[in-house]
Amino acid sequence: MPEIAVRMTKRNHNAFVHLLGALESQGFDLGELLVTKDFNEILKARPKVVLYSFFTEEIWGDLPHEVKRLKERGALLIAGGYHAIAMPKHTLNQLGFDIAVIGEGEEVLYQLLTTLKKTGYKITKELLNIMGLSFYLDGELTFTGFAKVENFWRFPPYPESLRLISPIEISRGCPFSCYYCQTPYIKGLRMRHRPIDQIVRYSRRMKDIRYITPNAFAYGSPGAILKLNKLEALLKALQPLRKEGRRLFYGTFPSEVRPEFVLPETLELLTDYADNRRLAIGAQSGDDAMLKAMHRIHKVEHVKRAVEYMLEYGFEPVVDFIVGLPNESEESQRKSIELMEWVMKKGGKVRAHYFMPLPGTPYARCKPSPLDDEMKKFLGRMASKGKIEGSWGKQVELSRKLQRLIEEFYEEPMSHTVPVRNVC
Repeated sequence: MPEIAVRMTKRNHNAFVHLLGALESQGFDLGELLVTKDFNEILKARPKVVLYSFFTEEIWGDLPHEVKRLKERGALLIAGGYHAIAMPKHTLNQLGFDIAVIGEGEEVLYQLLTTLKKTGYKITKELLNIMGLSFYLDGELTFTGFAKVENFWRFPPYPESLRLISPIEISRGCPFSCYYCQTPYIKGLRMRHRPIDQIVRYSRRMKDIRYITPNAFAYGSPGAILKLNKLEALLKALQPLRKEGRRLFYGTFPSEVRPEFVLPETLELLTDYADNRRLAIGAQSGDDAMLKAMHRIHKVEHVKRAVEYMLEYGFEPVVDFIVGLPNESEESQRKSIELMEWVMKKGGKVRAHYFMPLPGTPYARCKPSPLDDEMKKFLGRMASKGKIEGSWGKQVELSRKLQRLIEEFYEEPMSHTVPVRNVC
């Protein structure tokens, strides 16, 4: 039976598909791994090592129960993902993992697994030579530094030997450093891009082509500017795949675009070269003061202009909002309601989310603002009519859990590539 298991889930599928591709490309035999979404299959196999990747909100699900059962069987547990990066001490001390992978994992995971195989799957001083780990050695907490992969595109987005596929990460990093978002603080402020020839080659495995990027229209640029020639070159290069019967979805789930990048010239490219007629943008608030406070950079006028351009070019706008933001006044909430109403009257869709203080962000220690009666009634009324999407209702309780977690176990984000200052 395999000595190493990968605990796949719906939430970590995309991350592990890419990591498995990276492992394989470095010479690791994936036949040595048990890769499964069936936890009982892992229990039955009794592997010596189990790999996990998870977000903070998942720690209140099945995770603690699974960790307990695996520890009873003597497995060495390795954690990666946003929670392990932002809260490595909590991951080790409270959740019970043995090793936390800190940073971008393509090279770390290969070095870690090959070293563990040589040392009998035990934590030894050899692990000190691997950048990107936190673990206890002789009772002392060790952090070997943040792992960064400058050219992530050196690794394929999926393994060749396994029948696994996921949307392809074509860009990594974000220069805007919004205070509620983990991405820029973990993946850096400068966008890095997978080359066009690679994107085309790897996209051939997909029937419906989708990509992962924080701002699809920023392809080819450092991130804060539009390089139309680069974007057009990518979309043009993908056209032979569409002629073969594949569909190209660009700028929609699981990616989005920033409002100020939605322009006639970018929409013309989508009209000519893509199949989606939906486009997702992040408005986040209808109040310019709140947008400035959360470091969004853009203004309400950019959101309105983007929506009008999308409608003019035949695209359905899907506009995201965050309600309950820190220091959000009733007046700010009223302005968000007004913008949401404007979007819906224009024919767009609204997705509402409740503010959640995520570890490792400047807003981590900030308290959400209570929703006033007008906002509660508005969201409920629009949801009952099917005009607003989103999980803000469930996110209210999740936000409370996150607050309690951070109050009790707050960690200074020592492991990030970008300094994270407390703005609360």
